Amino acid sequence: MYKNKNLMLILKQVVEQEIDLIVQSLMERFDEEIVPYEDEEDPARPSLCKEEFKIFLKRSLKQNIKIKEDGIEIEAGDKESLGLGEALSKETTDCIKIIGTILQGISGNYILVTSDMTGGPEGRFGGAFLLPLDEYKREAYRKGWDPDKPLWKFSNFQGIPDFFSGANLDVFMKAVIKKFGEELKR
Repeated sequence: MYKNKNLMLILKQVVEQEIDLIVQSLMERFDEEIVPYEDEEDPARPSLCKEEFKIFLKRSLKQNIKIKEDGIEIEAGDKESLGLGEALSKETTDCIKIIGTILQGISGNYILVTSDMTGGPEGRFGGAFLLPLDEYKREAYRKGWDPDKPLWKFSNFQGIPDFFSGANLDVFMKAVIKKFGEELKR
């Protein structure tokens, strides 16, 4: 048992050293499945939160490495911080809230109303806010806005419920196996 426990500790150290490969895989998904939906004029677009999300992922993964009798378990994404759990963490930043909302999915059609349209600072970031399509249509003529402005690209976004579980871990697993084998030879 003692030798087995030492092996598991070595494996945990190797996993911690290679955790960036999981982060890289998740960030590739982020770039492929979230960023293409952005509106370039949106001051809250997810790509502006990319570095913060990357740090969040790395911290979350490292905090959730668990040694089990039959191996190691790694969980990604702190559900409370992302707003996916029962309660939203008080420490959650706007960027992580935005990404959590997108991962959950967004119901409804919205128009992005920018400060250029209103002539003043708007919304949480000072550059824009979202307005439900019906409300936008009612206000557009009265305020001189383009009545045919395209929908915000995340309107009716189905979300990515398997974002964390669907990551490609092939490169990570190969690196862990190789490094673990090297550690055992020492």
